[in-house]
Amino acid sequence: MCMADKKLNQIVVKHGEKLKLAELLGHGTPFIRLALLGERDTLEALKIRKVAIERGGIEIVSKL
Repeated sequence: MCMADKKLNQIVVKHGEKLKLAELLGHGTPFIRLALLGERDTLEALKIRKVAIERGGIEIVSKL
C-alpha cells in the first residue's frame, strides 16, 4: 500500500510553534499546517513532522 492510500496521523504542537517551524524550515504556514495534519506525504512534509516531534509535538494516533 502506498502512502497516498493512507492519511498520516495528526501532530499537535504548542501555540506559535507552526510559525516557528515555518521560519526554521523555510515553508509557509499553510504547508506546515497540512504537513502536521497528515495531508501531505512529501519528503519535506515528513521532515516537518520529524522536526515538530523533536520540538515537543505529539502525534495523535487515529483509531481508523
